[in-house]
Amino acid sequence: MAPLFHVRADAPPLLLITGDREKEMLGRYEENAFLMRMMKVVGHKETRLYEMDGYGHGMTFPAFPLLLEEVKRISEDR
Repeated sequence: MAPLFHVRADAPPLLLITGDREKEMLGRYEENAFLMRMMKVVGHKETRLYEMDGYGHGMTFPAFPLLLEEVKRISEDR
């Protein structure tokens, strides 16, 4: 189930949102940054990573607008 098993160039757009690397679970931001890097290595063009400064693991409220904007952007592009 590890995300790295799903790294491929033809994957759908991927939005990664993490809490602040100093407040989030240890290594969580770096894990997501590595996933983003591996997606770029295989040629995936639509992987983005946001770090929610000042928020820990429970950063859903500030992340919702980013998620909604991403869904809107993808819908308009298709």
